[in-house]
Amino acid sequence: MNYITIGALILITLIALPYLFSSFKKLNRHNMPFLKAFNPMCSPASYEAEVLKKSLSPISSEMETKQLAGFINHWTAKFEHKKLTVADVVLLNEQLAIGNTKQVNGILALHPDALAMYNEINRGLTAKETEKTANETQVKAEATIAG
Repeated sequence: MNYITIGALILITLIALPYLFSSFKKLNRHNMPFLKAFNPMCSPASYEAEVLKKSLSPISSEMETKQLAGFINHWTAKFEHKKLTVADVVLLNEQLAIGNTKQVNGILALHPDALAMYNEINRGLTAKETEKTANETQVKAEATIAG
């Protein structure tokens, strides 16, 4: 072996040994999996955050499930007890205006009579809005003629 090869091996050893020692420390101290311990991008803090996220995942999914179940039960009860109000229909119309058609269609699919109840109340609202618009137009026309 010549001196360049020996120098290269010493240099590689000087670089590799600290890396191996730190990897073995991560492996022993933090109970990290073998491949994660030797990954230079994986720090003990990021590994702990990942483990915490995995441990909290069932809790957060359970909370989301309960929230969704409460939402479904709320709307189903309104349809079953025929307690859909004008305010509910206005809320659904606002959701439609925003572009949440899938959400509104999902709500109306919860009960067989839901769409009929919604359409009935919505027809009444549309008639009132049309009458209100006609009255406003008539008042403006009379003001223009008088003015």
